[in-house]
Amino acid sequence: MNWKHFGVKRLASIVKPRLQIGCKSVLLFTLAWLPFNMGTPEAIAQNAAIRGEVAFTLTGLAGAEMLDVADNGQYAVVVGGETATLVAIGRNTLTVRGTWKLTKEYLPAGSTAGDLTGVAISPDGTFALLGVRDIDEANSATFNEVRGKVVAISLPSMEPMGQVTVGRGPDSVAIAPNGQFAAVANEDEENEEDLTNPQNRPGTISIVDLRNGAARMTQVEIPIPPDNIPFFPKDPQPETVRIAADSSFVVATLQENNAAARIAMPSPLPSTLTASAFAVRNFDLGVRRGSGLTRDRVGVGNCRSSSYNLSLRQEFISAREPDGLALTPDGRYFVTADEDNLTNVNKQSYQGTPISPHGSRSISVFNATTGAFLGDSGNSIEESVIALGLPQRCNSKGPEPEVVSVGVMGGRTLAFVAIERSDAMTIHDITDPARMQLLDTVILNPGVVRSDRAAGFEPEGIDFIAATNQVVVSSPEGEAMSLINLRMP
Repeated sequence: MNWKHFGVKRLASIVKPRLQIGCKSVLLFTLAWLPFNMGTPEAIAQNAAIRGEVAFTLTGLAGAEMLDVADNGQYAVVVGGETATLVAIGRNTLTVRGTWKLTKEYLPAGSTAGDLTGVAISPDGTFALLGVRDIDEANSATFNEVRGKVVAISLPSMEPMGQVTVGRGPDSVAIAPNGQFAAVANEDEENEEDLTNPQNRPGTISIVDLRNGAARMTQVEIPIPPDNIPFFPKDPQPETVRIAADSSFVVATLQENNAAARIAMPSPLPSTLTASAFAVRNFDLGVRRGSGLTRDRVGVGNCRSSSYNLSLRQEFISAREPDGLALTPDGRYFVTADEDNLTNVNKQSYQGTPISPHGSRSISVFNATTGAFLGDSGNSIEESVIALGLPQRCNSKGPEPEVVSVGVMGGRTLAFVAIERSDAMTIHDITDPARMQLLDTVILNPGVVRSDRAAGFEPEGIDFIAATNQVVVSSPEGEAMSLINLRMP
């Protein structure tokens, strides 16, 4: 397969997106717009050696929830709703090369409707795995979601190759770098406003066996034990799953549980996969004490991006409850995007201490072997959002770090974070997790700056491209995919 011939006519573009070119990142050193009563935020004093610039924004996508980039950096598959889209990545362009739409034969058994929720491209670039979740209204109304599927599609033809049934609510898919297996986070969230219900079904991790090819996949569901889960230990809900570069272990966030699960992979894999072959350990991710603007909804009162006032910040203690997760290339650390989620709904406390509904507003770094906390980004994300006049939901999770990707550039380990409620991406240097630095905040949607409007893109997918020092971000509300070029002096 020659990917140099990516533009041949047989890969006709089914979608004709609108294009927006040349949006720039706004540097945090631009202080002219800061209200006189704010002072200089901590986030302004930072290392500026690495910057990001939006080179291209592709809009009009049929679905842009999550994405994955091929190892060679030449193309991505982005999914959302019923559609998967193949996108070619250039130095300054994104181009649609094909689409696939979910059809009846690939819906979960017992469902009349499905949603593509996760995607992973194989190491050799010949196929992608797509997670398919049941969204049948009748099933949802009775909290009786049926088991989902993983569907394999060939690349670049976008033709289905095979399918396998996994657990309920597959929300994230990852393929091992050795190509032998995939991992799927089966969230099975049922009624998220009643997580204390002892009748709730626990989520699972599926390990999909790829050794016989994508057309003949099998899988086993791995239960997650209740040990060391601080919230709702009988109802673990895995959200994002990632696999170490040496394929030796899997890590998944358990968002509502404020925990992460680490699954040790047997080596070699047994000829027949069984749940007992996998050892699972859970890590309590703890809480963070921070300060931020915690009153008013976006565009109202003190939550107006045109007139933020730092002097009105309040202290809070929040659970991390991360959604996104990434592993460093050397496998030493995992990094979490600390979204927070359901504290306000379920009114939980942490070791007897009440926790706020305001969100952690941070990213955190943990030892990938022991789960030990190593450092977080402090208040830097919100401070940069305020300095740049970007929107946030002050009374509910603030800027809301959603997902994270990690890579190495110029000998430094960097974390790239999609900031959902601010239409932005942050870049942090996490080389020393205890001395994390914010390097840049890249604005994805300049139209929201100091507009007192809510985010219009709401990014939810992100991937660093090591081969080209680029980042791509998918934004479902904006039906958009952004290409960011990274540069060093």
